[in-house]
Amino acid sequence: MLSSQKGFSLLPPSGPIGPTRRRPMKPKCVVVVLIVGLAWLLPPLTQAGGKFKVLHNFGSGNDARDPSGPPLLDGKGNFYGVTGAGPGMDGNGVVYELTPQANGNWGEVILHAFTGGGGGAYPWGSLVPDGSGNMYGTMKGYLSYAVGGVFELSPGSGGWAYTVIYDSYSGPGLLTDGLGDLYGSMGLGEKKAGAGAELSPGSDGWVYTQLYSFCSQQNCVDGYDMPAPPIWDGKGNMFGTTAEGGNARSPCYNSSGCGVIFEMTPNDDGTWTYNVLHRFASSPTDGQRPFAGLVMDTAGNFYGSTAAGGRYGRRDGGYGNGTVFKFAFANGHWKETVLYDFPKHSDGTNPGYQMAFDKEGDLYGVAAAGGLVDCGGYECGVVFKLSPQKNGKWKYSVVHKFAGTDGGYPLGVIIDRKGNLFGTTQAFGKYYAGTAFEITP
Repeated sequence: MLSSQKGFSLLPPSGPIGPTRRRPMKPKCVVVVLIVGLAWLLPPLTQAGGKFKVLHNFGSGNDARDPSGPPLLDGKGNFYGVTGAGPGMDGNGVVYELTPQANGNWGEVILHAFTGGGGGAYPWGSLVPDGSGNMYGTMKGYLSYAVGGVFELSPGSGGWAYTVIYDSYSGPGLLTDGLGDLYGSMGLGEKKAGAGAELSPGSDGWVYTQLYSFCSQQNCVDGYDMPAPPIWDGKGNMFGTTAEGGNARSPCYNSSGCGVIFEMTPNDDGTWTYNVLHRFASSPTDGQRPFAGLVMDTAGNFYGSTAAGGRYGRRDGGYGNGTVFKFAFANGHWKETVLYDFPKHSDGTNPGYQMAFDKEGDLYGVAAAGGLVDCGGYECGVVFKLSPQKNGKWKYSVVHKFAGTDGGYPLGVIIDRKGNLFGTTQAFGKYYAGTAFEITP
């Protein structure tokens, strides 16, 4: 079913959105672009955390199932996202819209149901907008059953028009600039370890340009497998993370490496220069596997989380409970500082997915495990807050512990202009297919 909505106005980017002057592009360059961060869609906002409400239980009847990634909000308070399954038990995933109703409930409309084959299947990550009301997302696809790639949804008088604009494995999610170009993980690259690429709109359709092929260095010390998009730094450079590659030696538990922080710098000739700024598992207490990507504060410092590593949880062969870190440039070099080491399961472990700042400088995120209630063998996860203190330390507090009935395994958060947190959970809820939620101050 298509929505009859004629269009909408997405909240404009409040932070850096990348270059607005086109540089000549050559297919030989170095960019890792991955995708989705929605923190830049909204300005830093007031403190959130208090009353929790389930906005929608996915999975009823022919509904969508299994959300993927945090949502996208428009200027009217509507909520957009994708699911990796549905409609019903056997579907290939959907793009959905949730809209607040006068009675306090939220209504769901499926904007597009993926059909498999050349129409693609299994969307993942978050949606990103352009300046004309269009939305873009990525699909995993699956072997010969369905293409992966990049899709566009365009609003019109008859509903939303769906178009596949790139038909090779992509994602999760996309990054946009001020020119209408899309950047992301698209294609396999020469080493079959993925590639960063650009899609540019042209008179004859979208033009694909490979910018960087991963695993170009021996043992992939440059990193690969981007779990979240890079972000712009306000000067036209991109910063981001990879979940693998980098240091593959002890204390890293993974022979493929435990991830890196990278910078991509544009050159005058249209190429990009790639630099690894930090390799995770560089010390016994360093984090490992930075699935959340990065967010930036008003001073230009970067923050992220790692799903493993850290000081705690290593007994009996464990990989560590994870960390939240700060990455800042000072005295001529970049330095990573662990802000919080997750010590105990009751207050959350294994942080990941998108984080967001409020205007007070508090940092919100999710831990995919931990809490109080068992969700299929693991705790259901928590929403947490880290608040900076005068002594330079950060105070950790739990905003919400999931209980299964309200969802389990949260997928990141965003904040609206009123300071409300929004997010989704991958599973559980009333129909065991995930939930959408709001936390109000």
